[in-house]
Amino acid sequence: MKEMPVSERPYEKLELFGEKSLTNAELIAIILKTGTKKFSVKEVANNLLSEIKNINNLKECSINNLTKIDGI
Repeated sequence: MKEMPVSERPYEKLELFGEKSLTNAELIAIILKTGTKKFSVKEVANNLLSEIKNINNLKECSINNLTKIDGI
């Protein structure tokens, strides 16, 4: 994340432009806080969204299903 421009980092973007400027992946990245050695937190968030297909499906995911995603 440090190599990203400040205006593209989720926390900084939230502070600068407000929550409505963030994508679902960026909001999830803020909640997750960190990625892994393999994936940045934004990549983990995008992988999560790809897996669940729709943000509305997130509330129906079990912990077991979520933890199958690398980085969660």
